[in-house]
Order: sequence, then C-alpha cells, then structure tokens
Amino acid sequence: MSIPHDHHFIPAFYLKQWAGADKKLTEFALRRGKLIVKRAGPRATGYETGLYAFPELPPDTAQHLENVYFNYADRLGSKALNAQLNPTGAPWPGELVSAWSRFVLGIYLRHPDAMPELRQGAIAEWDRSGEVWQAEYERIRKPFDPLTFDEYFANMDPLIRHKMQLNLVIKSLDNQFICQHINQMPFAVIDLSVSPVPLLTSDRPVEIFALGKPKGIISIPISPTKLFVAANDAESFKMIARYDAQTVVKHINDYVVTRARRFVWASDRSQEEYIKAKTSTAMEPLPLFPALSQRKGSLSNMGSRKL
Repeated sequence: MSIPHDHHFIPAFYLKQWAGADKKLTEFALRRGKLIVKRAGPRATGYETGLYAFPELPPDTAQHLENVYFNYADRLGSKALNAQLNPTGAPWPGELVSAWSRFVLGIYLRHPDAMPELRQGAIAEWDRSGEVWQAEYERIRKPFDPLTFDEYFANMDPLIRHKMQLNLVIKSLDNQFICQHINQMPFAVIDLSVSPVPLLTSDRPVEIFALGKPKGIISIPISPTKLFVAANDAESFKMIARYDAQTVVKHINDYVVTRARRFVWASDRSQEEYIKAKTSTAMEPLPLFPALSQRKGSLSNMGSRKL
C-alpha cells in the first residue's frame, strides 16, 4: 500500500460539501500575499506535504500519524459528519459520538501553523516529567546502570524521545478531557438554507469559545447551508434563534474568513469580492497556544486563548 505524503489538515470529506456538479469547489488561496482563485477537487486542496511526518523515526513509523491515526479518525469522522447532515433520529453509538468531537477538535488543532507548537509542546511535556522519573530511577538504579534515566532509556531505545513525541501529539489531538466535554454538550444542526448568501469555510472554521464557562460555545459550518453548534447553556440556542438566517450566516462567514491563514473555500465565486476584502484580516496571533510555547502548558489542557 502506498504511503500518502500529502497530508490534509482540512479533510476532503468535509470540503466536498462545498463541491458543485463538477465535483470541485472554489479555492481562494493566499500565496505570497496574493489571493489566487481556482476550482479544485476536495483532495487537491487543504494539504501540506509531510505535515504529520516524523522523519526521525524509521519509514514504517514515520508516517504513523497520517497513515494510522488520521486514517482511523477521518474514516469515522466522515461517518459522523454524514450523520449530522442526514439525521435519522436513531441514537448514535458511542464510537460515533467520540468521532465527531475528535473531528471538531482535530480541525482546530491540526493546522500547519499549530503542528510545530504541538510537537514542541510534546517535547516540553516529556522533559517536564524528567525529574519525577529521575528520582524514581535513582531509587532503583544498580551500580552498573547509567547515571541518568535518560541515558538508561536511550540505551534501551535511541528513538524513545521521538516515539514519545509522536504519542503525546496524538494525545493532544485526541484530548480526552476536551472531547468528553464536547460529547456531553447539547448541540444542534441549524438549517440556514433560506439565507440568500451561503456559508463559507476556511482553514480556521471552528469557533471554540470559553468552553469551560457557562456561555461556552462551539460552531463549525458543515455545508453551505448547515451550521453545527454546541453550547454549554441551552439559552445560547434561543439567542441564535432570535436572528434571521442571513445575519447568522454573515456572522459565521466573517469569523471563518477573517481568521483564514491559507485558504477560504466556497461553492462558487459569487462572494469573491467579500472574500478578497476580508480574508486574514483578523488572524489569531502566533503562537496559537502560547502556554505550550512558554513550556508552561500541558498537552492534556491546551491552554488556548479560546478554550
């Protein structure tokens, strides 16, 4: 089986909701400060070569994040998205519930501008655990053993540091604490098809606001006419219902387009002037997760401005 090297940070199964009869969508791509517009297939956009590769590891492990983790996560995520778009009323199995929260959080975290922070955060977390492991190692160390736990581990497996980095990045993408919280949030898929202007999407389409507070909310456009919203407080849905569909679409489009870092996607070019005027005008400043960059955060509690 061939190993994929073009790693999608926005999955094709998500983007194809914006595809037209030609099975393509309109890509607005920022390249050297210019916005380039073209038609593209869902698999021909939203990727970066080698984004999730760990070249320090052997060939059979270097592509594990893309070839194993995302292969599994995106396969189930596609089923969960289809269930959101085409509800049957039947209860979701637990695996599908988890797949949806993993998909939403993954879109938020797997961006090319975020991955270096996750990788560095994984190394920082590994280093933070060193004192605890060293103390335990000194308690049981034999006279002929190396002086440090790191040396002992390196003798056993020279690649252990890189393997643990990979495992900790996976742990952050599949964050148990945050995903469980999302699983339990009341949610709705809002039909906005009466709006004369359709929903757009981008490489930063997920809004996660104050997740740990009563007014916490999550949203992501899941098609040109449908918006997924989850909220800690049911009153949030009543607030959204007070607005007409066009106003909701404008708010969401403003959010996803102004935060776009590389791409905006649409079904056609009907909003081209708006997209050209708004793209990347309110990008999140780097680092996206400042606590990780300062080596003070934890991958189990991402420390995001929004979370």
